[in-house]
Amino acid sequence: MTAEQETKREWLNRAFYAEKKLNALLHKRECDRQRAQRITTAIGCNDKGKSDSRSNSAEEALFKLLGSDEEYSSYLKEYLDIRHEIETAIHTLDDPELEAVLIYRYLDFMPSLEKIAEKMSYSVETVKRRYKKGMTEIKIDTF
Repeated sequence: MTAEQETKREWLNRAFYAEKKLNALLHKRECDRQRAQRITTAIGCNDKGKSDSRSNSAEEALFKLLGSDEEYSSYLKEYLDIRHEIETAIHTLDDPELEAVLIYRYLDFMPSLEKIAEKMSYSVETVKRRYKKGMTEIKIDTF
């Protein structure tokens, strides 16, 4: 693979890593939501009418949840922008077969060209040729 193709590959892989981060933020948000629910439920069970110091914990948990929601929403937009940039670049190829190979690899995150060949019912060599041609011909705004 040439240096230019390697740079293109790294640029195209951004969606893969962005999705990993998005999933981690989703998990963090869900953990914060469960923590806030546990704390507010525990406070709700305190029916003795006494002031409970746990209310500060509930407020903190709710603020943390709000922060997680905002962080996730913000990054979701960034992730969708990255995917859109990659889709636009792939569609510059104007060859459905080349596009399909790159879509499977960089938007569906298929781990190998062998898996793509299986999905497309092509030989691995055919997919490798199309992948290489697609990587040569793709137009990316950063170049």
